[in-house]
Amino acid sequence: MIVGLDAKRFFANFTGLGTYARTTITALARYQPHLRLILFSPHATGPYASLVPQGAQVQTAQLPRFLQPLWRSLLLPCDARRHHLTIYHGLSHELPLLPMPRGVRTLVTVHDLLFLSHPHRFPFADRVIYRIKYGRSLRQAHRVLAISQATAHEIQARFHIPATRLCVVHQACPEQYFAPPPVPPAAVRQQLGLPAAFVLFVGSLTPRKGVTTLVEAIGQIPPAQRPPLVFAGTGPLESHLRHQTQRRGVAAFFLGHVPDALLPGLYAAAQLLAYPSEAEGFGLPIVEALACGTPVVTSTGSCFAEAGGPGALYVPPGDAPALAAAISRVLDDTALARHLRHAGQAHAAQFHPHAMAERLAAVYRELSEEA
Repeated sequence: MIVGLDAKRFFANFTGLGTYARTTITALARYQPHLRLILFSPHATGPYASLVPQGAQVQTAQLPRFLQPLWRSLLLPCDARRHHLTIYHGLSHELPLLPMPRGVRTLVTVHDLLFLSHPHRFPFADRVIYRIKYGRSLRQAHRVLAISQATAHEIQARFHIPATRLCVVHQACPEQYFAPPPVPPAAVRQQLGLPAAFVLFVGSLTPRKGVTTLVEAIGQIPPAQRPPLVFAGTGPLESHLRHQTQRRGVAAFFLGHVPDALLPGLYAAAQLLAYPSEAEGFGLPIVEALACGTPVVTSTGSCFAEAGGPGALYVPPGDAPALAAAISRVLDDTALARHLRHAGQAHAAQFHPHAMAERLAAVYRELSEEA
């Protein structure tokens, strides 16, 4: 079976969509070696270019850079015909504007519909563009893949996609989180200049992530018990957060983008991960923390219980007193923290890349048999 995958974000994207592309492609190559993978990308350069799996073929646009977006939208189907694809999988909400050749089955992954459920967090122009692009891809695809049950329910409610065209394959947690950290926790603390104990946040420093609520919650913990707060990520709220932590008397460390090799050790070094986001498509940092044996405090609603399972405590998003109380419970109750660590690691096992690759390959087989 020849599977084409939209690999644009594989090569240079540091955020969740890039992680999804890299984890998915790597897992398919490793655990489903009978599949022949063709990675379609405007270019094959960037910080992750060396991670292309052995045996996967990369097809790039043979065009000047300013014309490359046209290739992805309009000319990619011509290359799909030349490669005799069985399946084309759009990994991030999109399919080419022009239809694929007859006989090529299409699958599109939808990560979230936050631009519809939380429109105030998105500029008007982005909302219009996303609705057009997502809606067209959802109507065109032979199968729509949601990365969580919460996202699947929202797709059905908002776009009325029949259940026969909709499937759920949870996002996989990168394999490095299921092994001893490549850089041990003590070495990570030393390298990054961190204290022996701290609460960790991993993600973009944006309003939707609830980071200002997190600072407020830590500030409500009595000074003698107040833990330092470590932010691993960048975003437009960083300057505001620096002022807020100073004002609230919270010791804070802003790490910016943390290299992938350091993240497992960083999770393992933390007392807990605080992830008070309003809503997500999946919430990958939750699973990453659980796989590393780190308890999690996160939000109710959205997809959070799917990601966190019994390894997390849940509080309403935006509720700083409840968040402060939950963080304090984990820090003060060693038996609770131990239970969350053990339950969380067991829960995270279902998101191992091997399991995801098996489920995704089954979807590919079903699609190919429908042709």
